[in-house]
Amino acid sequence: MADFIICVAANLFRVYLISRFIHIFTDDKEGGNRCGSLCHMLAYGFFFVINTALYLVFHMVWVNIACNLVGIGLIMLTYSRSVKTILFVTGSVYVINMGCSTIAILPFVNYKDGLGFSQIYEVLDIFLILICELLTEKIVDVRRKKENIRNISLGLVPLCSIGMLCGMIYTESSTETGLVIASIGLILVNFFTFYLYNMMSEALVNQYENEMLRQRIQGYVNQLDVMLQGEEKVKALRHDMKHHMNELKLLAVKDNSRAIEKYIGDMEEFITNPNEIVSSGNLEIDSVMNYMIRRAKEELRTVNVNVRLPKTVSHSFDVNVILGNLLENAVEAARQTEEKRLDVNIELKQGVLRIQIENSYNGKLEKRNQKLFTTKKANGLHGIGLENVRKIVEKHDGIMEICPGGNTFRVMLILYMSGIKN
Repeated sequence: MADFIICVAANLFRVYLISRFIHIFTDDKEGGNRCGSLCHMLAYGFFFVINTALYLVFHMVWVNIACNLVGIGLIMLTYSRSVKTILFVTGSVYVINMGCSTIAILPFVNYKDGLGFSQIYEVLDIFLILICELLTEKIVDVRRKKENIRNISLGLVPLCSIGMLCGMIYTESSTETGLVIASIGLILVNFFTFYLYNMMSEALVNQYENEMLRQRIQGYVNQLDVMLQGEEKVKALRHDMKHHMNELKLLAVKDNSRAIEKYIGDMEEFITNPNEIVSSGNLEIDSVMNYMIRRAKEELRTVNVNVRLPKTVSHSFDVNVILGNLLENAVEAARQTEEKRLDVNIELKQGVLRIQIENSYNGKLEKRNQKLFTTKKANGLHGIGLENVRKIVEKHDGIMEICPGGNTFRVMLILYMSGIKN
């Protein structure tokens, strides 16, 4: 009975780890839609039941190999229709599983095909698989240049579990009941540790994405207000255009050029919208810039902006992510200083986008793992925005230079972006 309980618990955790391996290679954690998610759940559930039942009944190596290969292959069918992908992922996942089983069981058990053995060693097996999953995810994330939220130090959890279990196995005072309870307890501890950590990581990313979406919507609302204000002024000017033309004709007859210049200047001043700080003609970039610069002018003392962009700019979304993150960080940092200064210079020339944002700051920076972190109030969002900027810069083969010095913090970017017109 004890072996049965451990076998079921260990195999359930192993199926969960197999799903994590598949997610690494397919980069699909939600299945795309509810129907896809339901198919995944049914496939994993069917595989768990059949695999557990066949193992408990036969204890045969060839049965175990066939069941795992076919089962993982059928699960992969719910993710992909590519034969190469299915074969590669199925083979890779099973080879890792088989290697961990060999390391965890054969050195300690005089194994004979068809005979059962203590399932305590299967618990060691799944902890080894968990460590391999963490290492694989780390390697794949680095190669994809993805933001690696999971900390590799989490690998200490299964390593400590292996040490505790091995210590209990070789301790004479340990009873079979105690080993069963310890094994199930360690499985649950490992499962819930990683499950809850994943939930927290996803919640953090969702919080950041919601904040970026909120900023984007606010930017569009602000830009719409700017456009409506400009349209109202144009309507008013058009309504009184006859009177303005008569006045200009009268001044021309009098040959009063200075008065004409002043009158035209007054008309320009009237039609100019003070809220339209940036007017490149690109709606997306203008909305973000006008919203952020408007915030900066409300909170800071000195704001200097120099933007030279064409009406058509490709990769506007990427540029907006960069500008939104850098400007938010700069305004937040400058607001905490006595000087309260922000300088923004953006220029597109011959397909090269140059961005330089400089702000006053209090000289306090967090640095962990060779990465800079801002001093935002939302501690959970430390570094996420800056890392997203780094990823976009790398995506476009650009250069990013961060220069903190004295009371000034400067970020300079050069992006070589294909398809940008100027």
